[in-house]
Amino acid sequence: MRLTSYQKGFTLIELVIVIVLLGILASVALPRFLNITKDAHNASVSGTAGAVASAVNIAHAKWLASGQPVSVPPIAGIDLTNSGHADVGFNVEGWPDAANDKEDITAENVLGNGGNDNATCALIIKNLLSSSSVSFGDGENCKEQFCAVYKAPECIYTYQQNKESARSITYSTASGLVSKKLPLR
Repeated sequence: MRLTSYQKGFTLIELVIVIVLLGILASVALPRFLNITKDAHNASVSGTAGAVASAVNIAHAKWLASGQPVSVPPIAGIDLTNSGHADVGFNVEGWPDAANDKEDITAENVLGNGGNDNATCALIIKNLLSSSSVSFGDGENCKEQFCAVYKAPECIYTYQQNKESARSITYSTASGLVSKKLPLR
């Protein structure tokens, strides 16, 4: 078959150049897109850790401002969610270590004293972050964004949205220290 002057096509060189350029774009753009997802998960954990640290410090400041209510340590509590009852309890140092969502704090609500410490860890943060859009559940495999597990004297909140990389927030009920664990790049 003979080509006439008005029938033209792409040369092999032009096709190779286009394929090479598409390969270069894909090799540069794809890793950047994947890092954006990882960065978004890290930012979610970092933001939540900051909110938890602020809430713990605000609760500690309220405890100090209310005259250090240690008359019945370690269960003296404060109503942080405006529920009408003391819903967050404190240890003798003034750090939150107990929570209840239905009635005043009792000895069973204090971490280490209750039947399910994971639930207490989750409830402490729920009460401290009462208007948060982040959800906290209890146990290793809960269905919430963060799952709380108690390992004395710390509450460990494991991020559940992307389980292939370990991300967590740790709250020490003894010292009030909040830290986060993010995957290395």
